[in-house]
Amino acid sequence: MLSPSSVRKIVFLAVAVLQSCASANFSREFENSSIRFSRLTSMPSSRAYMGYCSNGQTTFVIGGESRTGESFDNILSFNTKSNSWNEVTPVHINAEKNINSAISSGSMFLFNGTKGQLNSPLSPIDINVREVSYNNRIPKVDNVSINPQPLFKAGICEHKGYIYLYGGMVDHETYSNTLYRFNAKKKQWKQMAHLPKQMITYGQIVDNKLYVFGGQNDKPIDEIYMYNIKVDRWVKVGKLPEPIVDAAITSYKHYIILFSNEQVFVYDTHKGSLMRFQTNIGELKGMGATISNNNLIIFGGIKINNSGKEVFSSAVYKLDISKIIS
Repeated sequence: MLSPSSVRKIVFLAVAVLQSCASANFSREFENSSIRFSRLTSMPSSRAYMGYCSNGQTTFVIGGESRTGESFDNILSFNTKSNSWNEVTPVHINAEKNINSAISSGSMFLFNGTKGQLNSPLSPIDINVREVSYNNRIPKVDNVSINPQPLFKAGICEHKGYIYLYGGMVDHETYSNTLYRFNAKKKQWKQMAHLPKQMITYGQIVDNKLYVFGGQNDKPIDEIYMYNIKVDRWVKVGKLPEPIVDAAITSYKHYIILFSNEQVFVYDTHKGSLMRFQTNIGELKGMGATISNNNLIIFGGIKINNSGKEVFSSAVYKLDISKIIS
C-alpha cells in the first residue's frame, strides 16, 4: 500500500504532466490590428509609478511620483460614468511611489512603497500594511500588519479574500522570487511556492490560477508562468512575442489585459491564446490600468514626446472592453 506522501507525489506528478501538455498546446494569435482609445478627464496632476486598483465601478490612484520628483500623499478616485476625479478625504498616506494596492473584503490595502526619486538608488521600502476604509462615512487609514518582505516593484493580485504579493526587488541588485499570501480579514501572512525565477513580473488571477507575464531581472523576460493556487505549484505555459519589462495589468472575466510599449495584449486563459493590438496612446511607462464599468482605463505614466524627452502625463484613456474580447 502506498504511503500518503507517495500518493501526494503521484498526484503532483500527474498534475505536472497535464500542465506540461497544456503548455505544449499553447497557441498565440498576434493580431496587429489597431484600436483607438478615447480621452477622458485628465487626472488633477501628472503622476507615474502610482498604486492603482478598481472595485469594478471606481478606479483608485494611490500616491505616485510627480514631475518634480516628489511623491504624492493622497488617494484619488475616478468615476467613469460621471467622468470626474475626486480625492479620498481626509485620508493622507506616506508620500511614496511604487505602492502595491488591492481591494479585498470591502477595504483597500496598501503594501510597499518608496520615497526615492526616479532613477535614484532604492530608498527604504515601507514595511507597514495600510488598510484604507474608503467606504466609511469618514474614510480612514490604519496600519494593520508588518510586511514580512518589503519589496520594490512587487506584483500584486487579490482573490477570494486573499492578497498575493510576488517578485520584485530586495535592493538595487537583488531580485526576489518569493510569493506571499495575505489574509485580508485575519491580517495573517503565509509564504507560498517560490516563483520560477527571481524577477519583477506582472500578473492576475483567473479561475484559481495566477498568471504572470514577462518582466525582468538581469535581462528582459518573455515567458508566461502559471501558479495553481490549489496545488501551490508553478509551471511555464507559454512565451510572449517580445519581452515585457514595464507594463500595467488588469483582468476582465477570463481575460488578462496588459498595456506595454504602446500595445495592448489580451490573454484568453480558457484558450491559452494571446492577441496583440496597436494603440493610439503612444509610448508610456509607469502607467496604470484598470477595468471600470466595462471599460479599459489607462492613465498617468511617463510619455516620450516627439523630441525624445520624458514627460509626466495626466492623460486618461478609455476603451470599451468589447472592442478587444469576443
